[in-house]
Amino acid sequence: MPATAHRHFTEDIGRARAILNHADPLPSRTDSEQLLRSDLLRSAWMFAIGALDAYFCDATVSSKSRQNNINLPEFLYEIKFPIRAILEEYDNPNWRWRMAARKMMERENVLSLSTIQSLFNKFFREDRRFFRQHILDLWICHADAKVRLFGIRPAAFRALSNNHDRDAARRTAREQFEGRFRDLFQRRHDCIHNCDRPRVSPQPLSTSGLMVRH
Repeated sequence: MPATAHRHFTEDIGRARAILNHADPLPSRTDSEQLLRSDLLRSAWMFAIGALDAYFCDATVSSKSRQNNINLPEFLYEIKFPIRAILEEYDNPNWRWRMAARKMMERENVLSLSTIQSLFNKFFREDRRFFRQHILDLWICHADAKVRLFGIRPAAFRALSNNHDRDAARRTAREQFEGRFRDLFQRRHDCIHNCDRPRVSPQPLSTSGLMVRH
């Protein structure tokens, strides 16, 4: 895990949390107070998803320059890098890969996990790819895993005693996580491109848990 990319991600998530903590206790008695509070929650939402976007860009394409002994697979011939981002002069040579990755992400409307899988699974070992059983089990059992992410608590999943029940829980977890991911990125997309007005009025956002769905 690149230290700088992880540090930036942690800092940016901290910025999102600071906005969230500031917005949560604000009054919401009048329409204007409600709108101000919800707009701050939207800002926190966009910071958090932006942190994830930036981490993807900073931590993947630059891996070859960080580990020169990596053997490049054939699929890399098919990836189209923005040539200007590669040829520009930078103070840090790794920045060319960061900028190239960010330009690539700008071209992609990454609203589904299937797109994320197609973009990033190429870079992962077989047993570490998104939604392989081993990784999914680790995610579900992580100490910070939430019911809203996977539909089951870590302790409840570990207590399942047969493969049939575990497989059913994995299917539910995958469906719930995909839906959560899609909603988070779509909502950020709505906030940026139409001020959270996909139709006529701004979508409601009144909880600091950021659990409002379409």
